[in-house]
Amino acid sequence: MSQPTFAQIWSEKVRSIRQSDFWSTVSQPDGTPLVRPTVVPSVDQIMVDDGWGIAVEGDASHDGPARNGVADLRYFLERRMGLRMGEVSSTQRTIRFILRSKGSAEVDRWHATFDLSASDRGITIRSDTEDGLLRASIYLSNYWSLVGNPCLQRGRRRVKPLCSLHIASDLWGGFSTTQAWIHGREEDVNFLELARMGVNAVPIMTLLEDYLVPDPQGPFRSLTNPEAQENLKRLGRLARQAARFGIRIILMGYNPKLPPGHEVFESCPGARGAIQSNGAFRTLCTSDPETRAFLAESWRAIFDEIPELGGILSITGGEGFYHCFMRSRNQASDCPRCGGRIPSVTVAELINDVARTLHERHPETVVVTWPYSAGHWSRDRDQEAFIEALDPAHVIFQSEVDKDSVDWRAAGYAKNIWDYSLSRTTPSPRVQRQRSKCRTAGLRFSVKLEINNSIECLNVPYLPVLENQKAIWENARRLKPYAIHSRWLFDGGCKSPSEELGYWLIWGRGTEFGDPVRTLDAIARRDFGDVGPVVRKAWGRFSDAMRHHPNLDYYVGSYFIGAGQPLCLEPNPEDLDDVFYGVFYWQWEITASDDETALTKRKPLFYDRPGFKAVARRGPNTGHDVALEELQEMARLWEQGVRMLERASSTISEQHRGRFRMEFVLAQHLAFTWRSAANVEEFLRLRDIIREHSGQSWVRQGHCRENLRDLNRLTELAESELQIARKDLELVRDVDYLDTSLRLDMGVASTQAMLTAKIAQVTDLLQVRLPEWRNKLES
Repeated sequence: MSQPTFAQIWSEKVRSIRQSDFWSTVSQPDGTPLVRPTVVPSVDQIMVDDGWGIAVEGDASHDGPARNGVADLRYFLERRMGLRMGEVSSTQRTIRFILRSKGSAEVDRWHATFDLSASDRGITIRSDTEDGLLRASIYLSNYWSLVGNPCLQRGRRRVKPLCSLHIASDLWGGFSTTQAWIHGREEDVNFLELARMGVNAVPIMTLLEDYLVPDPQGPFRSLTNPEAQENLKRLGRLARQAARFGIRIILMGYNPKLPPGHEVFESCPGARGAIQSNGAFRTLCTSDPETRAFLAESWRAIFDEIPELGGILSITGGEGFYHCFMRSRNQASDCPRCGGRIPSVTVAELINDVARTLHERHPETVVVTWPYSAGHWSRDRDQEAFIEALDPAHVIFQSEVDKDSVDWRAAGYAKNIWDYSLSRTTPSPRVQRQRSKCRTAGLRFSVKLEINNSIECLNVPYLPVLENQKAIWENARRLKPYAIHSRWLFDGGCKSPSEELGYWLIWGRGTEFGDPVRTLDAIARRDFGDVGPVVRKAWGRFSDAMRHHPNLDYYVGSYFIGAGQPLCLEPNPEDLDDVFYGVFYWQWEITASDDETALTKRKPLFYDRPGFKAVARRGPNTGHDVALEELQEMARLWEQGVRMLERASSTISEQHRGRFRMEFVLAQHLAFTWRSAANVEEFLRLRDIIREHSGQSWVRQGHCRENLRDLNRLTELAESELQIARKDLELVRDVDYLDTSLRLDMGVASTQAMLTAKIAQVTDLLQVRLPEWRNKLES
């Protein structure tokens, strides 16, 4: 029987996601009626009541952002506030949304500022753009959901966001780090749920090769894609649909990754770029003027067909917007043009040309360049030469708030923050210096955050570490950026507390929710009622726990499969269930575009050797590896937070029970994850110690007592892991937002399947394998 193709697997995965309960949850506005406090508005307030009308005035499109936003506000007032909205009349108080005539002046499409006035006659909102009116509708419903009543202070004010551009990944279940299309996404009407959290731009992975229609007589004719026109039509439907709800699609651009012997290098020798990724593919050389112009004009051609697109996000460091230096082992020395040039200047030349070419016809688009992990080719941690070479009139520079830094801990070790972390809560020296350099250069600055989950644990929709997330959002605000990029593509939007907190840090200036402490208090009070203060304390304990996470790693062990990790009795095991192996779709990055190996090749999801190390270099622990102690402390603190929620669970009101259950299940699952992480690490370390001292018979005999003592501890750890796996299996059964098989960046078994296999594996360990090893150690 033949194995299913990636296309078949992908289609089934997308179908399953779009039929899941969590997809439905993230795709719809919350219709749960709010518990409205019984209050009389003060003399300086007005309150919307039964019979008020809602109207849109001005030349707003029939089914565009303004009217879609107003329809959503009506739904909120009727469903969540329980009001009966009336028809509009001259004598009735009304919420009026007025689209001002632009006249001859052009208004920036990213302009979302609006004027808000409240008086006895009603509420009036004025904006120069439909997107501004949509943002005003969301602003009112978001504000009223936190205060509990549709009240506003009398008077006039101008509402302006902290930054013009808020980029974030698609909704959970939408576009991800896998380049495949999400079938049906172009017809969805749920983009407003992204706008509800303040997002106005969503990046999707875009392979230029999918859209190329070069001159049939020209040197690049061999790059023609016969499906390009259909692909353009599909992308156009997505862009237009998203724009109706205030979301612009950003192309996260991928320049061609071609087989080394592709015929284009014969027809156009100047295009022959450097070998990449240990010989896997070759890029087009951007130092060749003809090739660089071809790339710039090809990207612009997509916008010529689809003007609704928002712009280009070009990752120029280690992936995406390929050039000769990106994954070259030798600084592009095999390229006769790039090999003798300054890398940062060469790459900036490409970005500048693409941006200028695009802006000739599409001046409202944005071009964001992001040198993620560029240090390996630029030899410049802060990318100073790159910043200096960029064109400030056309390009936005982006950098991460914490990456490429070390974070010293109380236990005396420094955690290397080489990628996204929710355990570091201060900005890196690198991003502060880059912000300063951009300010000096007059270059607009975008800061990259990760505010739902992080490399420490990718198997959940969000980590409830709100104190850490608050600090990270505040770090971003202090940088005063032009743009914020708040979530990468492995982190789908789910309207989490952290996302809502970020909304108010961007939009809350002039309200009580400009204070993030008051925002979190209000979110907890609305979502959890009288036990809101307990949940706030639990969030604080979880945040403390996360600051003890000692390392970072990708998609393995507790970082990804949590308590589902097996206990390996020897390195390189060959007898484990297939569910402990997965397909790393995102590693397609290191292959040619037409090579599907990364989309089918299975690799281990588990540690078979100790995976954590944190050697203290300061304080009383100097010289000692404290990673295991840190894992144990993290588990202990997290379990304290879970017990707080457990005690509160008996008093939660019926109104708040569903939302509380989700938070409680998530917290328990993570408690099992962290305790299992500590158990597995201790198990593997002890296993290696026993193996080291039991190879030769005379060594085994001399260490018999110690080996048996450690084997007893292995047995205790295995018994603990068996109980954890059983409890976690019962907990996550049919909980789709914790189901790893529904992730779109990986091809893995379900969480239930892994935990079931873990139970069988550890049971065999306890009943057969460990007793057999005991007999050998005693012989």
